Amino acid sequence: MNFKKVAVFITLFSLWLTNYFSGSEQELVAFFLIFSVGILHGSNDLAIMSKLRSVSGLRRLIIVLGSYILVVLIAGAFFYWLPELALAGFILFSAYHFGEQHWESLETLQPKGFRGLFFAGYGLLILFLLFYTNMGATQEIISSLSGQIIPESWFVYGLLSSLVLTVIAVFYLLVKKQIDYGRVAFECFLLLVFGIVFRYADLIWAFAIYFIYWHSIPSIFGQLKYLYGEVSLPSFKLYLKSSSIIWAISVGSMLMLFYIFKDNQEIIMPLFFAFLGAITFAHSFIITRMYGQKKPNE
Repeated sequence: MNFKKVAVFITLFSLWLTNYFSGSEQELVAFFLIFSVGILHGSNDLAIMSKLRSVSGLRRLIIVLGSYILVVLIAGAFFYWLPELALAGFILFSAYHFGEQHWESLETLQPKGFRGLFFAGYGLLILFLLFYTNMGATQEIISSLSGQIIPESWFVYGLLSSLVLTVIAVFYLLVKKQIDYGRVAFECFLLLVFGIVFRYADLIWAFAIYFIYWHSIPSIFGQLKYLYGEVSLPSFKLYLKSSSIIWAISVGSMLMLFYIFKDNQEIIMPLFFAFLGAITFAHSFIITRMYGQKKPNE
């Protein structure tokens, strides 16, 4: 069965659960999903980098691990010293990353500049839809991260601009026969579903629903195909084995920060998104290279 059909059902079921979960309970479930599946989907980056690079042995380990850690540290430093710039970069990188994964079937679309603009535009549409429907909570997090209060009009302009960009790009794809009307109708339905979920779920729960069901799990499927040639239980076991150390370090580091700042609840959510931002920069670079390279096992 097509996973997207299953994901629609799970998404609507998760929306239904909001009737029975309080705000704090939604956050608890959201953090559990993000720390488990969400962090896991980015924990096999070193294995992907190893396959992308034609080096071996100790030298490979030093290059791969050093490059990854360096990017994460630089991103973390930006969030500490230049939070406004880091936040803007995080949103743009995340938008492109979400769009690239969602439209993976169009990875060979030409021209390359248009492809990148389309991926970023679609990802921004998803993010600004989330921001707009949770405007107050989003403003609080951005203010805590950067010290800046974002006017409500910015969310409206961002949503409208990304919508216009996406519509123009989809129309171009239809004219070029890169996609069909059935796919467009399904994507419009998905946007309606996302809008309803984002509107009625709390910010972190709404983010988790999209991030887990529509990004992390499909991304894991793509990584399994790239690394092992198939999506199966044996390949998933190999995936878990190779990603377990990085996953444990990531989750352990985040939980340690939560413990250190447990008496300052206001900083928990900004700290969480800053942590996600730091690892997103490195992860998005790696996945883009993975998509750009012909999959060895296919």
